[in-house]
Amino acid sequence: MVKEKTLTIELSHENPLGDGYFYAMLDLPAEEHEIRDAIQRARMIGREESFRSIGILDCGAWPELLYYRLDSPSIDELNFFANRIAQMDDSELAIFRTVAPKVLGSPADELLSMKDLINCTYGYDEIMVASNIRTDEQLGQFIIENELHDDVNNIPESSLYLLDKAKIGALYRTSLNCDLTDGYAIFAGDYKPPEIYDGKQLPDTEVEDWYAFRLQIAPPPTEDVSEVEDKAVWITLPMARQAADRIARELGVGSIEECVYLDFESSVPQITADQFGDMQLFDKLNGLAEKLPYLSPQEQMKFKAVLSAEHPADLDDIGDVIANLNKYELSAYVDSDSDFFKSYLEHHLGIGFDHKWLGGLFAKDEGARLLGRLGATNTDYGVISARGGTLHDLVPYDEVQAKELTTQALTDEKLEVVEVLGQTALFTNGRVTEQELPEGLYRYDLRSGEGITFATVEPYARSDHSGTILVKAPLSFGSEGYIAFDDDTSPNFLGYELTPTEFMETDFTQSDDEDMDEDETQTIQMGGILQ
Repeated sequence: MVKEKTLTIELSHENPLGDGYFYAMLDLPAEEHEIRDAIQRARMIGREESFRSIGILDCGAWPELLYYRLDSPSIDELNFFANRIAQMDDSELAIFRTVAPKVLGSPADELLSMKDLINCTYGYDEIMVASNIRTDEQLGQFIIENELHDDVNNIPESSLYLLDKAKIGALYRTSLNCDLTDGYAIFAGDYKPPEIYDGKQLPDTEVEDWYAFRLQIAPPPTEDVSEVEDKAVWITLPMARQAADRIARELGVGSIEECVYLDFESSVPQITADQFGDMQLFDKLNGLAEKLPYLSPQEQMKFKAVLSAEHPADLDDIGDVIANLNKYELSAYVDSDSDFFKSYLEHHLGIGFDHKWLGGLFAKDEGARLLGRLGATNTDYGVISARGGTLHDLVPYDEVQAKELTTQALTDEKLEVVEVLGQTALFTNGRVTEQELPEGLYRYDLRSGEGITFATVEPYARSDHSGTILVKAPLSFGSEGYIAFDDDTSPNFLGYELTPTEFMETDFTQSDDEDMDEDETQTIQMGGILQ
């Protein structure tokens, strides 16, 4: 199933948030998921209109390609070309290496179009090729035996032994337009490539169906796996359970779990056969495959970043990541520890700070230290937070101070009590970090809008933060990722304060005369919380 990689390219994409570029290497030919992954690593998702370029890093079949200047190649064109090369046998590769320089010209010439390069891989049927010819003498012998030249043909057979075969080969290489390439004699003549590709629509190619995972399965062997290799078939996931069991029965067993798998392919580089284990976990792998198509491109990047950071050991851990993907924060346009440190400073220094002061700052060590304090990780897809954390929590510099950080200060602090979205909540003007959050409470940020103090509530407000609420029950944000307030749901301040400890111990479905004075009880009742 895996095709030989014949071309290595580099994608580069300008960072939309500042100076510099993002880079990603890609080996071709590649399947759709491999191309998608490279585009994600180069941060091109959603920014197709911005500047990007493609460079050739390696072409083992024809190294000279590196010296040509390609005219605006697309990934699809280069992938098609690499696939054409991968399908060639040794003699066809020898033909390509022979005719390409003649047809395409010198690297010093004008830009080389992908149309000409791709068309140069066609039309070899009319070219004669002779194998096992590496010297002029061998070529001369081939010319004599096959009567390829009239002058030689006129010599009596009894006198052929007198001929200098090496000279014949050397003399007639030019007249017969023959080249010796990689052990082949290539008689290209006046070869001209046909116009198969018009420069707009690539020739028809076999399009493989999308898949999350692919398994090569077979019936269980008696002793050695070689017994069943000739019976092996490939299946793609997700697939209906009934279809899987039908294939298993065709292989002579009762269910898909009774099969063995010989090979495993994944559309997610971070998910491998090591995490799959064996066919007893087929349903779990298939269930995971069913969820992957519903991830948006941005969620795909976040998912891969989390897998890269956490290295989940099995399918249960991977499924847990997907279920909790909204609890992570990804900064896709940060490409180094130093850049992350600067973005962290920019966030906390305020809108009046001129960010140009940070332009020449190199803070790799500080960035690495900060990532460690936050529990965040720099990955190929950007910086990913720890689960439930953010990338801008205020954290102490020293590890000792970090270990001493507890929830005690917050649990003892008096906070304003509000009613919001049908729940009683605590409100603070400041941000609350995950380290400070007492167990059993959920924190959400309030964001201000134009002329509105509280416009939305969301998991984390990177800008226009106007407060934080603590609630006992989690909020659901749906596909929007936030909840907009109206007159009925906007925070209603109830006029008294509680500590988080008191808040968690209070049942707001009934008044508690022992813990509150009469005024506070009336305030709760007036707030409409009683049910």
